[in-house]
Amino acid sequence: MRTISIEHPLLTEACEIYEHLQEEKISLQDALESQTLQAIQELLQKKRNELKQSRTSKLWLSFLDMVAILKRFLIAERTGDWLLHLSTLKEMLPYLAASGHNLYTKSAYFYLSQMQNLESDHPDIHAHFMNGKHVVRRSDRFWAGLSTDLVIEQVLMRSVKSTGVLTRGRGMGEVQRTLWLLSIPTLAENNHAMQQLTGTGYKTSDQHIENSKTRMERDNKDSNLLTDFLTERNPFTNDKTLRNIETGMVADSDANADEAKTVGDKIIESIAGNLVSEISFKKKDQIVTLDAKRPSGSNISQQPQVDPQLMFQRLTAVGQDSLYTYSRTV
Repeated sequence: MRTISIEHPLLTEACEIYEHLQEEKISLQDALESQTLQAIQELLQKKRNELKQSRTSKLWLSFLDMVAILKRFLIAERTGDWLLHLSTLKEMLPYLAASGHNLYTKSAYFYLSQMQNLESDHPDIHAHFMNGKHVVRRSDRFWAGLSTDLVIEQVLMRSVKSTGVLTRGRGMGEVQRTLWLLSIPTLAENNHAMQQLTGTGYKTSDQHIENSKTRMERDNKDSNLLTDFLTERNPFTNDKTLRNIETGMVADSDANADEAKTVGDKIIESIAGNLVSEISFKKKDQIVTLDAKRPSGSNISQQPQVDPQLMFQRLTAVGQDSLYTYSRTV
């Protein structure tokens, strides 16, 4: 299969679509439905199917899928997109189940089951969530939504543990907790009045912290390090085995980390229709990683298998680097 070069007409057309989108000449829906993007998507899918013939490549494609899910989840939280929030949580379920995060799997599954009936059971709450109110906002910026548990930990719990409050002064009795919680709105009004009286205020910059020069330089440095690492240890090769790209160790027949999605789907299917109290997970149903310890009675050899070709390439690369360093010093 051919690869797409930088001068490929599809990429040129995609750049034009992006420019038109930036100039508001076309809508986002028109851009997503364009034949150009669909053609690029088809080429990428063909390449993915080709790469999946290698177990190592399949594992890394699965990792990229998980990163994409996480990115969509962050978008949902930051922008207050309720439907995207639910869909990304549903996509996470198989990977959580396959990796043995049983409490997360059970909680997320129960949560999604309840939220499916939210529109009929509590239409008023559903309407608020559809308007982006399932997240907390401390500013009016578009990319400023925060998950409720994050706000509770960073704002509420931090204030509880400050000097002179509950844990460091008044105590944690029921009366003290009630008085403290009910006084928060009044304290906020007093704080606002004092700011107006003194002519001072607390404001945040319109520039997001991720757009600062220092942060962008650090991100660029980290990206280059990752690119250099993967360039020397390309996981997308014709090698059919499942191996560690860092050590070269080849997985035995028990390892199935590259089948995480399939394994997780089977676990989710097995708990469907059961009560939460009846849901149980078995370790034998989870994925087996490359470094997982085998049972003492297993027939699989415990001696690690290393790809000799990869080891030779590593030694050659180290030797060339040593010669280059030596020639420079001489």
